[in-house]
Amino acid sequence: MGRYQRILIDLSELYFRAFTVSQHLVADVEGKRMVTGGIFTAIKMIQRIERDYLAEGGRIYFLFDNASSGEERRKDIDPDYKINRKKRDPQFYRGLDYLQLVLMHYQTGYRIVRRPSSEADDLVAPILASFKDNKYSVLLVSNDMDWGRGITDSVHWMVRGEQQDIIYTKEKFLEKYGFCPGLNEVCLYKSIRGDVNDNIPPGVKNIPETVVLDIVHKAKSVSNMFLHFADLDIPSQWKEAIRQNRGRIQLNLMLVDYQPISIADCRECTSITEFNKDMLAIFYKMLNFKPEGIDERLRKPEVPLTEEDFFSDFEVYSRAE
Repeated sequence: MGRYQRILIDLSELYFRAFTVSQHLVADVEGKRMVTGGIFTAIKMIQRIERDYLAEGGRIYFLFDNASSGEERRKDIDPDYKINRKKRDPQFYRGLDYLQLVLMHYQTGYRIVRRPSSEADDLVAPILASFKDNKYSVLLVSNDMDWGRGITDSVHWMVRGEQQDIIYTKEKFLEKYGFCPGLNEVCLYKSIRGDVNDNIPPGVKNIPETVVLDIVHKAKSVSNMFLHFADLDIPSQWKEAIRQNRGRIQLNLMLVDYQPISIADCRECTSITEFNKDMLAIFYKMLNFKPEGIDERLRKPEVPLTEEDFFSDFEVYSRAE
């Protein structure tokens, strides 16, 4: 797939995966016991993404869920939204805040985007819109299917599989999911099928996948489906089921659709990072990491021996003999 000029990372989701596999690594940080393994593993994951996918001179955007995030707004729509997810330990959020501090000094010119009452996937659309004329090749990094809505000819979506990364182009997404990626199409699909991960119930229970895909191909959006409902050519029993469940489908659409955020609003909550070797070393030591072990840029340069140094050492060695 080559390398990408812009990479958008679902940082909260990446950190969750890192925390899950490394929560046994702990240290005393500022007098409190803290899980630091998630931070260490997340940094290593970011370094691998840089190494394997970022083009020279490219830029990474770290997109955070706010601590309260858009979940609260969506819970106002449906109190059961994400109710199936366990409340995470305070150490999880403490580690995420420290990771943000590290990333502020990690590299020059990267972006940290964290907006109050917004989930990370809500931030994708305004950032992509800010890339005028599709002039950048872009990689979206998240295991959340919602990020697939951003796929275009120049924008690809990457998920981490069990053994390797999977990068979805428009063609590969169609092959996997049975319909073309796009905001309206994904929202229509999830409005009917629901989303187990977010505890969004099916808009229509037990509707066959083939029927859902047929609807997505023909209607392409929830609004079109109901606007041209009389012309919707699907089996009558499912057409009637859709009519009876119109309220639930429209409610689901409100849950799965992007929160409207302008480019200007997104920029207001964006911080530009700057590489600071000294600050990184301070944070790494605070977290009980060996700075040179986690970031090779912090390794002390080897000072080559001069001829005088060499013979001085040689003489001491000879006398010892």
